[in-house]
Amino acid sequence: MTDRVPEDKQRAHFERTKKGVLRWLAEQGGSATLGDMHEYSSSKFLVAHQGFSKLMESCVDEHLVDYDRATNTATLTDAGRTFATT
Repeated sequence: MTDRVPEDKQRAHFERTKKGVLRWLAEQGGSATLGDMHEYSSSKFLVAHQGFSKLMESCVDEHLVDYDRATNTATLTDAGRTFATT
């Protein structure tokens, strides 16, 4: 028997994870490689692979980070810094 986690709990975990990853990014000086971010989200929040991809897409879409494809680096925006600290 598989118990599904209610959608509202999934969303709350996603938002806590997003805030935690962005807070961590701020502590790293505001930028980090996606590899480092993936490792942190996986170990701290148990979010990896597809979940991490969704997290990063959300952060980019909401203009919380800028992503540089050439260097595979995410940089925290002012909006991301505000989100992480509120």
